[in-house]
Amino acid sequence: MIPTFAEPTPPTVSPYAPRIEEYVRSLGESLGLTETQDGRERLEAGYGHFVAWTYPEASFRDLCLCAEWLFFTFILDDLHTLKVYDTPEAWDPVHRRLMDIINTGKDLAPAQEQTRFTTALADLSIRTGERLSPTLHARLNHHLDLFFQGFAEESMNRFRGTPPGIDSFTQTRRLSVGMEFGFDLVELSLGVEVPEDIYETGLFREIVEAASDVVAWQNDLHSIHLDDKRGDFHNVVIVMQHAAGISLQEAIDAAVARVQERVADFLAAEKQLLPFLTSRGVPPRIREEVLRVTAGMRQWTNGCLQWYGNTTRYAIPTTSGQAEQQHAHLGALFPSQDDASRTVAVDH
Repeated sequence: MIPTFAEPTPPTVSPYAPRIEEYVRSLGESLGLTETQDGRERLEAGYGHFVAWTYPEASFRDLCLCAEWLFFTFILDDLHTLKVYDTPEAWDPVHRRLMDIINTGKDLAPAQEQTRFTTALADLSIRTGERLSPTLHARLNHHLDLFFQGFAEESMNRFRGTPPGIDSFTQTRRLSVGMEFGFDLVELSLGVEVPEDIYETGLFREIVEAASDVVAWQNDLHSIHLDDKRGDFHNVVIVMQHAAGISLQEAIDAAVARVQERVADFLAAEKQLLPFLTSRGVPPRIREEVLRVTAGMRQWTNGCLQWYGNTTRYAIPTTSGQAEQQHAHLGALFPSQDDASRTVAVDH
């Protein structure tokens, strides 16, 4: 049993669940994922249901934005582990091109190097900017940048060939799990915004970091057997097993205890939030909105666990060939390493 927050139990699910699942499948088809067997199988993971569980209060319009961001970042999470991109040198130009698109809403690459994915990402970035305040939009983009930075750090660790220490791993995993931008989308989905002078306080940062650790390590516990099979040591269980020289089951038990500790850390910080906001003279309406955001973080976490019980995303490949081809359908979504490098040379 993977530990999580006691509330909400059960988590809420969006009334738009069937509709948003169909929307994401149509998006995948428009990107060309249905043109290969592997792409069709990946679409069966139920990414629309995922956002229905994690952003249940969103209007359908806002739920579509959340769904596109999470679907695109799932694609990029898969993409960066392909051999052609899985070094810091190979990923860096891709990272920079992605951020150019996200920050400008334009794909400035030559027409022959643009893809349906990069065009869709540019369009999503424009629509997101129209929906959010400049402050929240800038914060979301910054957190996406950190997310891609986490991919580079993981690639460097794989290049070195040994698991990082637990402290280094924790910092990198907070980046690569992508929950800072995931929680920014909670604000979008609720139609509220945490003021920057509150967001940057030590107390609110503790809430965000504790929730990020909980989500990351729950994911690691859920996917441990897949990660172990494919030799990916960016998993809290494997890192702890390596550091302490213990058995896999002992490491799983230790990871469960760490999740429980971070759940307690989150709840303790969340309990302090209302008196903290009151002491700073934050108006009642803003206080209520900030508390809705932290409740949304708990909803996101528990909703994600519900999705784990129904998705095929973390299924273990049954053959070595299947494992090698697991992300082969992504090749057409982004230019090759050489194309990405040429694009950066042109843009910069």
